[in-house]
Amino acid sequence: MLTIKLPQIFRVHQVPRIFWEDGIMSGYRHPTSSALDCVLSSFQMTNETVNIWTHFLPTWYFVWRFLVLSSSLDFCREPHHWPLLIYLLLVCLYPFASSCAHTFSSMSARARHICYFCDYGALSLYSLGEPLRGPRRRDGDRDWQPLPTLFSLAGCAFAYGAYAMPDPWVSGVLHRYFVPVAAFNSFVCTGLSCYSRFPELERPRLSKVLRTAAFVYPFLYDNIPLFYRLLFCFWSSCSWNEAVAGYCYHLLFALLTGFLFASHLPERLAPGRFDYIGHSHQLFHVCAVLGTHFQLEAVLSDVCSRWAWLRGLLPPPGLPGTFGTAGLALLGNAAIIGAFTAALPRAPGGSPGVPAEAGRRRDP
Repeated sequence: MLTIKLPQIFRVHQVPRIFWEDGIMSGYRHPTSSALDCVLSSFQMTNETVNIWTHFLPTWYFVWRFLVLSSSLDFCREPHHWPLLIYLLLVCLYPFASSCAHTFSSMSARARHICYFCDYGALSLYSLGEPLRGPRRRDGDRDWQPLPTLFSLAGCAFAYGAYAMPDPWVSGVLHRYFVPVAAFNSFVCTGLSCYSRFPELERPRLSKVLRTAAFVYPFLYDNIPLFYRLLFCFWSSCSWNEAVAGYCYHLLFALLTGFLFASHLPERLAPGRFDYIGHSHQLFHVCAVLGTHFQLEAVLSDVCSRWAWLRGLLPPPGLPGTFGTAGLALLGNAAIIGAFTAALPRAPGGSPGVPAEAGRRRDP
């Protein structure tokens, strides 16, 4: 009878410091696990198991939503749906990339860095930006040419620029420059979040501040249209529709996600009590997925309610501005990840070797 031996689990002081997590005292996998061991560990209880499944299962939920929408929307022949198509593909990508990062991050210290570099890149792609175009003239010509852009992080400038802009802002100055500025923010953000892994051992507080700032600033910028729409509804007599309600829930879960990421609660208050179930990163994953779900519902509501109006006001997106942008974003992310990967041997804990204490078995 074939038997499968599950990988051994370690306590915090039995693995190198680069693998330590605040408030997590046990449940660590071997720091030089094989790829097979990493996969097998997702079926036993470790401090990463719930992290893996809280993003792996939602990946297939979003894939299912994409397939259902594909049967009712003409993504091939309707250019106005192309921004939605790319947004849906990237919504499926980022939880899958995160699940893979958590699965294979225990292969080595170097692999851990690379896994999370890819995770940051997927988050950037998730919020891909769409080049915006001016309104149609009566003769069908455009008032101005599209501005070049790549991608943006955390606020989904792609979908917001295409479908969620407040009515008074459509084709205005902020609408024209919204995605290009978000694209610049994204490059800074991706580079900053990757760089934050380098001082992780010597200056952990600096690393945490850099990584938090890398995500908070683009989030605040990219959600300016939502903040305006919500404040306008609170302080005026605008109708409270499904899109506005969905964006409210999205922002609520986004704020919870940021709080959990920065606070490391509840495990910081009771180290060792939440090693396997209930620690902040697991809650972070759940809130992130719920926020994406409500964001998707709100975007779809805007597509249904505003599509005819936007279609009459704005020209259809072109292939260079949609799929061309996606290709440039992929290349940009690959270049950033490649540059930081090449620099890893100079980073603390970045060399392929593992310190001697990794194999020792002693209690903290």
